[in-house]
Amino acid sequence: MEIRNLYTFLQVASTQNFTQASRILGYSQSNVSTQIQQLEEDVGAKLFDRIGRGVVLTQYGQQLVPYAEQIVSLASKMNSMLWSAKDMIGVLRLGMIESLFDVCFERLILRYTEHFPKVKVDLTLESTAQLLEMLKKGQLDVACLIDDPLLNVDWNVRYEKEVEISVVAGRQNRLINERGLSLAGLAGEKFILMEDIAPYNVHFYHTLAVNDVKIQMFLTLQSARMARNIVEDSGYLSYLPLYAVQKSVAAGKIVPLKLLDYTQTEYIQVVLHSGRIITPQIQGFLEDATAVLENTL
Repeated sequence: MEIRNLYTFLQVASTQNFTQASRILGYSQSNVSTQIQQLEEDVGAKLFDRIGRGVVLTQYGQQLVPYAEQIVSLASKMNSMLWSAKDMIGVLRLGMIESLFDVCFERLILRYTEHFPKVKVDLTLESTAQLLEMLKKGQLDVACLIDDPLLNVDWNVRYEKEVEISVVAGRQNRLINERGLSLAGLAGEKFILMEDIAPYNVHFYHTLAVNDVKIQMFLTLQSARMARNIVEDSGYLSYLPLYAVQKSVAAGKIVPLKLLDYTQTEYIQVVLHSGRIITPQIQGFLEDATAVLENTL
């Protein structure tokens, strides 16, 4: 259903005349008739009765008027907002974990700067714990992070999506051919892991300890991209969000290992401190981030 057709519908309903409506809209009368026919097909009902040279609303047409007015009004307000956004200035202080930066920042920043070309984006790449601390101190406006659900009243979570965390291996690792793999089967394997305070690593370490499974922490990194690249070309394992390796998995360079006795998920969240005033610049980012993350993860 096109908003243009709703606008034309309201003009015809107001003038009760196709010719007058076409003159006001700057369309040909046949164009107006076509738009009304399209709208009638969309709603599945006849909207006007033709009487002589004029028209009157049918019952269905009368019922549609208030809804059409609301939709057209909201569309007009949205267009006004987007138009004024072009002239907005200021700085958006954004925090993001490195793995999200790697998979979605380029699309996100291009979308945002198209809407707010004069707003400067000040980006900080940090761990989830550090980003939350910076939000508390007012050093960031908004952060994109991974964690357990943030239920504390300090946080205003504007987007949340559950993502899977998995042990991943390159094609050189023997475990990719193992069926019925358990946590115990990871014993002695060399791992490239993210920093110890990463939320999903904390859960993983705890589970390994409870089950008395000892792995070799070969290397600790802050970059999921670097961990992914090393795993692709070696026999090492890593423990990463699947979105961080989705391209490598699709290319057949990395294999997620399915453990019979262990699964874990975390939540990608777009977060503000509860006391943060949401400016149009921040609101615009929240909307763009939601759209990009939903299409990426």
